[in-house]
Amino acid sequence: MRWVLPCPKGCEQPLADEVRAIDVEVTDVRPTAVHAVGTLSEGYRLCLWSRVASRVLLPLVTFEAEDDMALYETLRALSWWEHFEPSQTFAIGSSQAPRSSVPSHYWVQRAKDAIVDAFRDHAGTRPSVDKKSPDIRFHLHIGENTHELALDFSGEGLHRRGYRRSGGRAPLKENLAAAILALAGWPRAASRGLSLVDPTCGSGTFLIEAALMATHCAPGLLRARFGFESWLAHDDALFQEARNEARVARKADCPAAIHGFDASEKALSHARENLRAAGVEDHVSLARRPLTEVRKPTDHGIVVCNPPYGHRLGDEPTLFLFYQSLGDILKREFDGWTAYVFAAQQGNLKHLGLRPSRKTVLFNGAIECRLLEIPIVGAPSADRQAPGWRRPSDKAEMFVNRVKKSRKKWERWAKRSDIDCYRLYDADIPEYDVAVDRYQSKAVVHIYQRAHQAEDDLANQRIQDVLITLPETLGISADDLVIKVRHRHDQGDQYTRLAHRECELIVGESGLRFVVNLEGRIDTGLFLDHRRVRSYAREHCRGKRTLNLFAYTCSVSVAAAAGGAKQTTSVDLSNTYLDWGRRNFEVNDLDPTKHRFFRSDAMRWITKNRDQYDWVFINPPTFSRSKKTKDDFNVHQDHTRLIEQAMRSLRKNGELLFTTHAKSFRLDKTITQRFAVEDCGSKFVPDDFARSPFEAFRIRHRPDR
Repeated sequence: MRWVLPCPKGCEQPLADEVRAIDVEVTDVRPTAVHAVGTLSEGYRLCLWSRVASRVLLPLVTFEAEDDMALYETLRALSWWEHFEPSQTFAIGSSQAPRSSVPSHYWVQRAKDAIVDAFRDHAGTRPSVDKKSPDIRFHLHIGENTHELALDFSGEGLHRRGYRRSGGRAPLKENLAAAILALAGWPRAASRGLSLVDPTCGSGTFLIEAALMATHCAPGLLRARFGFESWLAHDDALFQEARNEARVARKADCPAAIHGFDASEKALSHARENLRAAGVEDHVSLARRPLTEVRKPTDHGIVVCNPPYGHRLGDEPTLFLFYQSLGDILKREFDGWTAYVFAAQQGNLKHLGLRPSRKTVLFNGAIECRLLEIPIVGAPSADRQAPGWRRPSDKAEMFVNRVKKSRKKWERWAKRSDIDCYRLYDADIPEYDVAVDRYQSKAVVHIYQRAHQAEDDLANQRIQDVLITLPETLGISADDLVIKVRHRHDQGDQYTRLAHRECELIVGESGLRFVVNLEGRIDTGLFLDHRRVRSYAREHCRGKRTLNLFAYTCSVSVAAAAGGAKQTTSVDLSNTYLDWGRRNFEVNDLDPTKHRFFRSDAMRWITKNRDQYDWVFINPPTFSRSKKTKDDFNVHQDHTRLIEQAMRSLRKNGELLFTTHAKSFRLDKTITQRFAVEDCGSKFVPDDFARSPFEAFRIRHRPDR
């Protein structure tokens, strides 16, 4: 029998070595696939033991076809009823040679037609197609001239071991992780008792695959089902024999220590759950530890890591800082070890400051990546500094001096005003184009970076200056520094989710309390520059009915309610933010059930609204695009209609406060002609945001209309 084992691009040689180790003969190694010959029993063993293969395919027919009709006639002539019953469901996957110009989706459909029609001619009945969970799967490979249809012997992809219960965004596929470990020589290292460390373990894929290898556990033992179990030619006794052999081969003890570290407790909770599901929790040690605090557990071993992408750090442009820290830790703490760093950000690899002895090109899906093999020779003892240390530039001193001066000024003011969060630095020095906000003992650094600056070494040096010097200048820990990158060329990204890691605080503001999340999204849940808006709402809304459109986390509604508003109405498209708003009411001992919350598009809601309000607040996004709405929102183009509709809901003696952060904003003349408008931005922008003011307008009905 001939077997075809597809694999991720670049993993062909580790897979070929693995197939030989399973005692199956390799006949050919091609791009993204290994070909072999063996018995049915050996096919079962390939499914049970292969760690690197994506699937195991059993070719049924190889043929030439210039068009879809030739394909149809060839496949219709096969005896499909020898492989599955018409009462069963089936599906066909596909792959295609790079130079093939055939419309693959159409040929797959024609292949399905051929199978269905063959059954109808033979038995008068036909099987059904089930793309999600079919009883049996086939695979059509469309070549340049020759094509092949195979039984998908393994069924669901072999990377789905069955142990992944949870994980973060885009976890590394299990078979690619296994290939990396094989290239790192882990099985041999484990047999020699060497340790393995993953300093950024996330949901634990490397750790689990390493433990399965070290304990000689066939990954297929963790799966509930294989595709061949619905195949009519399946020999269950032969399969059970192969599975029992695999069970006997599994070792109870792990000969090597395996350690995983991560700064995120949420990631570690995913890892623990996955370790338990794989049955290797006793073989792996997990600890919550920032990268700068990772230490080698033994004198010799290997480090394997897949550095996190931008969503785990704040944004991709700051990844070079992570690579610098990783390189420093490897040099200073893992002398004598070998590191294997797998990364897609090729431009950042140079920031490791370590010379690889080997580079292997691997593909993570369609993304071209590099696996670097780095023998580590530690830094000279005289050169040892604190982990993650880098020398700031000569110009960093002027930034430090400015921050010290600002800190002295604003800390005193904040203490007098009973305020926990404020802006400390706002791009005061042009070369250091960042903003620094203080949140109790933490600081949020907003980096304003244009796309072309991502590979600008001077710009990166300035960012490095900021992040190196700020902790000592502010008297805080480096772990209390939160980085957020804002792209000035992007639109509509102000609420974008950045990370699954949470850093939630309850901060105070002149007697009010608000829930903030410093790391989850670009904005923290509280617009600090709206401090005076909240104060105004608290002072002027007693006994009034108020409306807050684009309410976000409802902080202005909370201020109005705390000031004695008769009722507040908050409208936002996000359930997440409205729930956040209810929490803000609760932490201020305000009953949210006495106020109104509407999940709706603000423009659509105000157009249909028939209630009347004494005070209306609108702070729309500059630009908004959502799958939940048909139309995009652009404040420059849409503010006229928005304000006109809102004024219909405003009582005769009421007031509408409209604010916007849009650059070069101009209020439409239609509004100034129809209503009484007061430009009051200077009144509402707080002093700590004087360098980044927003526009504000108080709008009322004219007495004569």
